[in-house]
Amino acid sequence: MGFIIALIIIIVIILISYGLLYYLGRKQTKINSELDEKKQDIMAIPVADKLYTIRNKNVSGNTQRVFEAEQAKWQTIKQYKLPEIEAALVQAQADTDKFSLIKARQTAEKTETLIEETFKEVTAINQVLQEILDSEHENEEYYQKTYQAYAEIRKQLLAHGYAYEDSQEVLKKNLSYIELDFTKYNAMMNDGDFMGAHEILDQTNEDIMTLQAMMKEIPNLYEKIENVYMEQLEDIRSGYAQLEEMAFQFPVDVHVPDEIKQVEKNIDRAREAVREADLTEAKQLLTATEVQIDRTYEFMQVELDAKDYIEKNQGSLQQRLSQIKQSNRYGSLEIDRVSQSYMLHENELGRMQDFADRLDRLSDKLESVNQRLGAHAIAYSDMEKVYKTTYEDLASIEKAQSHIVSTLVELKQKEKEARSTLYAFHLDIRNMKRRVGHYHLPGLSDEYLDKFFATEDLVDDFERKMNRVKLDMVEIDQMIQQLSDQMEDLDQETETLIDHALLT
Repeated sequence: MGFIIALIIIIVIILISYGLLYYLGRKQTKINSELDEKKQDIMAIPVADKLYTIRNKNVSGNTQRVFEAEQAKWQTIKQYKLPEIEAALVQAQADTDKFSLIKARQTAEKTETLIEETFKEVTAINQVLQEILDSEHENEEYYQKTYQAYAEIRKQLLAHGYAYEDSQEVLKKNLSYIELDFTKYNAMMNDGDFMGAHEILDQTNEDIMTLQAMMKEIPNLYEKIENVYMEQLEDIRSGYAQLEEMAFQFPVDVHVPDEIKQVEKNIDRAREAVREADLTEAKQLLTATEVQIDRTYEFMQVELDAKDYIEKNQGSLQQRLSQIKQSNRYGSLEIDRVSQSYMLHENELGRMQDFADRLDRLSDKLESVNQRLGAHAIAYSDMEKVYKTTYEDLASIEKAQSHIVSTLVELKQKEKEARSTLYAFHLDIRNMKRRVGHYHLPGLSDEYLDKFFATEDLVDDFERKMNRVKLDMVEIDQMIQQLSDQMEDLDQETETLIDHALLT
C-alpha cells in the first residue's frame, strides 16, 4: 500500500514538472516570437528604398559624403547585425524546444538588447536619409524666402541710396557677395548637393540679416555724426575762441586745442568706419568722441565756474584777511596787557607772532596771484585753489587766536573765583576754631592740632600769593585743589571730635 502511494506521488510530481516545463516553454516561445516581430519592424524601415532613391539622384558634395556614410552604416547592419540577430533568435528557439530554458532566456535577453541598439541605429539612418530627401523641396522654399529678403534690401538700397552716402559702395559690394552665394546655391542644387546648398542658404540668410541691420543703422550714425557730434565740435571751437578773446588761461596740464584735435580725429575716423560699414568700430569711436567732448566741455566749464568764484570772493577774502590781521594785533595787545597782571605759560605772545607771520605770507601770496591774474598769467581754477586754501588757513588761524584770547579773558574770572575761594577758606577756618572752642574740647591731639595749624598756614600762604602784583593762576589753581582736599579732611576730623565729645 505504501509503495502505491509513493508511486502515485512520484507520478504527480512528474506530471506537475512536465506541466511547468511546458508552461515556461510556451512563455519563452512567445518571447522569442515577440523578438522576431521587433526584428521584422527593423526590416520594415524603408532604408534600402531611400538609399536607392538618393543614389539615383546622383548626389554630390556634402550630401554625397553624408549619404555614403549612412550607406556604410546600413551595410554594416545588414551584413553583420541583422544576421547575428537572426542566428540568436534561431538559437533561442532551439534551446526552448530542448527545454534549455535558462540558456534560452539568457540568449533572448542578449538578443533583445542587440535588437534595441540596432533599431535605434536604423531609425537614425532612416532619419538622415529622409532629411536628404526632404532637403531638396525644403531648400526651394528656403531659397524663395531668402531671395525675397535679398530683393527687398536691394530695392531699398537702389531707391534710397542717398541716405547711405559714402557707404553705398560697401553695401553694394555686400549685395554682390550675396548674389554670388545664390549662384553657388544653384550650382550645388544642380549637382545634387542639397545639404551643402542648405548651408549656403543659412550663411546667405545670416549675411542678409547683417546687411539689413547695417542699412538700418548707417543713416542714424551719419545723422548723429553730422547733427550731434559736429555741432558739439563747433560749439567747443566757438567756446574756446571766446575764452581766448577773454584772455582765459588753463592749468599747465590742460591743453584744450589738443582735446579739440582729438575730437576732430575721432569724428573723422568714425565717419570713415561708417563709410566702410564697420559699425562696431564706428560706435566705439563715437563713444570715445562723446567722452572726449564731455571732457573738453568740463575743462572750459571749470574755468568759467572758477572765474565766478574769484569774482565773488576776491573782495571778501581780502576783507577776511584784514579782519584776522586786526584780531591778531588786538590779541597781541591783550596778551601784553594781561601779562602785566598774570604769569603766562603757553608762549602766547610768540604764537601770536607766528600767526602774524603766516598772515603776512598769505597776504603776499594773494597779492602775487592777483597780479598774475591781472597779467593773464594764471588760470582761474589754479587761483580758486589758492583762495580756498587761504580760506582754510585763515579759519585755522582765527580759531587758534580766538582760543588764546578767550583763555586770557578767563584769567580775570579765575582770579575773582580764587578770591572768593580764599574768603571761604578763611571763613571755614574761623568756623572750625569757634566750634571747637564752643564745646571746650580738652586734650586735643597733637596730630589734629598740627593738621589744623598747617591748613591755616597754607591759607595764609594762599592769601600772600593772591596779593602779589603778578598772579600765577596755574600755581593758584593747584593751591586751591590742595587746600580744598585738606579743608575737607580737616572738617571731617573736626566733626568726628565734636561727635565724640557729645557722646561723652
